[in-house]
Amino acid sequence: MKEIDIFIDSKDLSKVTDILQKHKAGVTFFDVQGTGRTPKETPENIQSYQTGRTTLARFIGKTHVISIVSDNKVDMIVNEITNSFESKEGPFGVLFVKDVLNAYELGTTLRDDALLITQ
Repeated sequence: MKEIDIFIDSKDLSKVTDILQKHKAGVTFFDVQGTGRTPKETPENIQSYQTGRTTLARFIGKTHVISIVSDNKVDMIVNEITNSFESKEGPFGVLFVKDVLNAYELGTTLRDDALLITQ
């Protein structure tokens, strides 16, 4: 099994989740803040307080998408996601693929790839 971690702008969420759901992959996503290889032209958030003090946000908001998929589907899914972002306007985010050694469903005897089969 593989874990796919994707960090994207929230406006691209439906594009990524549509691809994952097309392959019957489970999806978890949430908003995160962080730093990384952020393009220089990324808009910066400046906040002013009643004190008159102005601060510059140090972190950029992204959406983190996580999905666990079988080994035989990972290449097809990754290719489809990366191809959906082909453009000279990027980068749009980053995608990581990690090995999942074991997985267990709590309260049952299901484990590993059996967890990926939709009931």
